[in-house]
Amino acid sequence: MAILTVDLPPGMLKNGTPYSRRGRWTDGNLVRWHDGAIRPIGGWGRRTSSGAEIASLTVDPTLEAVRDIFAWRDLNQNQNVVFGSNLGLYHMNAGGVVTDITYAGFTPNNPDKDAIILTGYGAGPYGLGTYGADNNLGGSQPVPPDRWYSDNFGEVLLTGVRNNGGVYELDLGTLTLSAVTNAPSEVQDIVVTDQRQVMAIGGDGEPRRVQLSEVEDRTQWAPAISNQVIDRTLPGTGRLLRCVNVLRSVLILGETDAHVTRYLGPPYVVGVDLAGENCGPICAESVVKTDRFAVWWGSRSFWLYDGTVQQLPCDVIDFLYNDYDEGQASKITAFVNSDFSEIWWLYQSKSTTTTEVDSYVCWDYRENHWSTGRLDRTAGLDKGVTVRPIKVSSAGFIFNHELSDVFPDGDVFVKSGTLELPGGEQNMAVRYLYPDSETTSDLTFEFTAKQFPTDTEYSYGPYAYNNPVSTRVLGRAVRFQANFQIAKSELGVVRLDVAPSGTGHR
Repeated sequence: MAILTVDLPPGMLKNGTPYSRRGRWTDGNLVRWHDGAIRPIGGWGRRTSSGAEIASLTVDPTLEAVRDIFAWRDLNQNQNVVFGSNLGLYHMNAGGVVTDITYAGFTPNNPDKDAIILTGYGAGPYGLGTYGADNNLGGSQPVPPDRWYSDNFGEVLLTGVRNNGGVYELDLGTLTLSAVTNAPSEVQDIVVTDQRQVMAIGGDGEPRRVQLSEVEDRTQWAPAISNQVIDRTLPGTGRLLRCVNVLRSVLILGETDAHVTRYLGPPYVVGVDLAGENCGPICAESVVKTDRFAVWWGSRSFWLYDGTVQQLPCDVIDFLYNDYDEGQASKITAFVNSDFSEIWWLYQSKSTTTTEVDSYVCWDYRENHWSTGRLDRTAGLDKGVTVRPIKVSSAGFIFNHELSDVFPDGDVFVKSGTLELPGGEQNMAVRYLYPDSETTSDLTFEFTAKQFPTDTEYSYGPYAYNNPVSTRVLGRAVRFQANFQIAKSELGVVRLDVAPSGTGHR
């Protein structure tokens, strides 16, 4: 008898070839590695108001989807959350009462909940294509669904739709939106700086324009010697997409570059430095920040800014670029899950059965590992203002997440890469599995085995939990899968009782 200890590093590896991923976890769903064990992620439950589940935010989920969430507290310490969809903006108070606060006259750039590629007569640049014929410019960018930017100026919410209309502020007394006086229109994004200036990028349809209002005055936007208003155009190519406060500066990300602005005070007010090139985000909403860094999903990699812009190695990047729907990249949403030191990106896969966001990729920034899975959520927000993280489904329902005593709704499993005997010459007979778990009925196990890379892979199991689990598995290349059954399941280091069993075929 020999004991093979399966002590695999945390996280999934989905890059490279199947054999190069040996000795790693290679697949899973709705699991996380935390405190030395693998566990299901926290479950969820519908958010309630006066004891009843809150109704869907969307009247017709085939036409509308919520993709943006922002939360803040007012001067009376009341909780406020807004949800932005392609058709409107909704406010929820601490009691769960939802109010439609879409401003009067709002007309979507794209009324569809999906990104669309313009086709037909008149689509694309004038004079390009056959006169009078339908044209579909395959190289053109899809028109994204309308997305909302938001930040708070004290207790005042400042919000608007990217590249559509003006900047609006919310009157909390009447829950009505009105245009911010003198603010630029057609803004791509805004952020309120540490000096309480409102920064707007892409204002008035100028793709590389950066404007800052007067200090403590969101209505003064005309530069003068006597104020600290700024209006300048950054050099470079491509549209500016996103601006975020990070490390006492503002990071401005464009399609092709990154700049950092720092407050200098009069007379120059701010300094702007180029921080990186060819490092733009895949969409504005793929950017998220913590107190120590900003991170974003780029066109072929992930990027990190912690004082310098650097490429972030990703163990699942090959899988992602085969899995995500590039035409619907503008649906991506990113958020922090601070309790577990995680960054989540929600995206639409090519295999979606709902034509909606159905998948996620997650980076644990404390332990630096990655995981992927399937989840029907179109928007998410970390806890803080809200007691728990909240997410919204494609049907428009609001869920409280990370409920430790609730099991996730879905297949919860983790699967290893290839395991083999030293040298890989002989078959490995797996006779017993010794699970490392606190409970006795929370797991089942399955195995697959084959002799050659192109050989038939045979399945074994599932086997119910026992200690040990009796198995009869044979093959040169063996993989095993653990299936989680209850909320508080966990799996540590697995040990296998193995023996060499010749070189013959099964």
